[in-house]
Amino acid sequence: MTRLFQKLEAGEMALGVWLKSGPTWVSTIAQAGFDFVRPDMMFSAMDWTQLDHIHRTALAAGITTWVRVPANPWLAGAAQLQVTVDVQRAFAMGIQIVGASIASVEQVRACVEVSRDWHRSGTGEYPSSDASFAAMHKKSANTAIFAPHIEAGTAINDIDAILEVDGVRIVMLAMTDLSKALGHAFQYDHEEVWKTLDSIVAKANARGIVIAANMGYAYTTHDEMRDRVRRLHDHGVRICLMQGADSMYENFARRLIGDIRSAVA
Repeated sequence: MTRLFQKLEAGEMALGVWLKSGPTWVSTIAQAGFDFVRPDMMFSAMDWTQLDHIHRTALAAGITTWVRVPANPWLAGAAQLQVTVDVQRAFAMGIQIVGASIASVEQVRACVEVSRDWHRSGTGEYPSSDASFAAMHKKSANTAIFAPHIEAGTAINDIDAILEVDGVRIVMLAMTDLSKALGHAFQYDHEEVWKTLDSIVAKANARGIVIAANMGYAYTTHDEMRDRVRRLHDHGVRICLMQGADSMYENFARRLIGDIRSAVA
């Protein structure tokens, strides 16, 4: 069991960061104490070979891989199911959590169905008998989870139906675009943004679904990040995707460099 699932099982908050490049960050992320890494194929040049290296490095380090595959929930259309192709490929590689920014409950149903697929060739698993073929259809609960990312207005409108989909275990609220879709762009603390989050958390809790949320970009200092994550936790978020590894490095290094330059001036 990788670290994200250990945290959830213990009733603790799981913390992770996203990556837009190769595997060299992963061991550092694990040693820093994060529970998962979220490779982002949606807004990066990351290819499938890089993703495979990231995932295998994460496995060796004991942390969970949660990939976001490419999608366009704003323009591709609510009935467009091309996203299922990449979702299936990621699951076949053995990645435990596959996310995608979705536009509709129809897309969620299709991607959850993909998570039940037996293909696991990327992990070296091939059926060699009727019994082994049947066993590959009976995956453990944490083997393949599709996590819909809610950030498009159409997905927000469908949230009640999405939470009713059998097999949904984790829902990710992408707070920057979610706030924008609600008409309060980048206003993470707007009353309506919190009201929407609280409503989704309450409905999810009633169905045993874990709510994840990203921290947001407006928090750049140690204290700001700590207080933001604590407030998300207080509102029922149990998985927090903090900023990207490169973004966090920039935020901390900028202040350090500024202090050093002042000291040696």
